Amino acid sequence: MSPQNTKVNSKLIAFMAVMCAVANVLGFFTIPLGPTQIHLMQFPIVLTGVSLGPLAGGLVGFVGAALMALKLQPPNPYILLGNAILGGLTGVFYLRLKGLRGRPIVPQLISVLAAYVVQSPYIYLTDVYLMSMPPPLVQAILVKLLLEDVIAALLSYIILFRVDIVEVLR
Repeated sequence: MSPQNTKVNSKLIAFMAVMCAVANVLGFFTIPLGPTQIHLMQFPIVLTGVSLGPLAGGLVGFVGAALMALKLQPPNPYILLGNAILGGLTGVFYLRLKGLRGRPIVPQLISVLAAYVVQSPYIYLTDVYLMSMPPPLVQAILVKLLLEDVIAALLSYIILFRVDIVEVLR
C-alpha cells in the first residue's frame, strides 16, 4: 500500500500526533558532536514524509517544529515553514523515487538530500534577511542541518526496513 492510498483514520491521526510530539521533544535535546551539538528533531519529520507522503510529512514538519521555533532567542517562526518544506518535499521526492532498483536507503537518502537542497535557500534567506543572523552562522547551521538530515534518513531507513508503517496504520 502506498502513502497516497492511506485513508485518514484514528490510527493515522494518532501516529501523526505522536510524531509531532516526538519532534517537539527531540528539539529540546542535543547530542554533542565535536565542537558542535546536533539534535534529531528532523527524524520524525523525515520518517513521516517517507512513510506517509508529503501532506503528512509537511504537517508533522510544521507542527513538530513549534517548540524549537519558540524556544530560540529571539523566537524564529520561519523554522515552522522550513521544516514543513523538509517533510513535504521529502515525501514528494520519495513518491517519485521509491521505485528505484537497489536498496531502499538510496531513494530515501536522495529524497532527504533533495528536500535539503530546496530548503537551504529558504533557511538562508529567512535567517540572514528576516532574522538578521550573520551569514557565517547561518552557513554553519546549514552544514549542521545537512548532517542532522542524513542521520534522520538513516534512522528512518532502520525503522522502515523492519516496519511497514502504512500497513500498521490501516
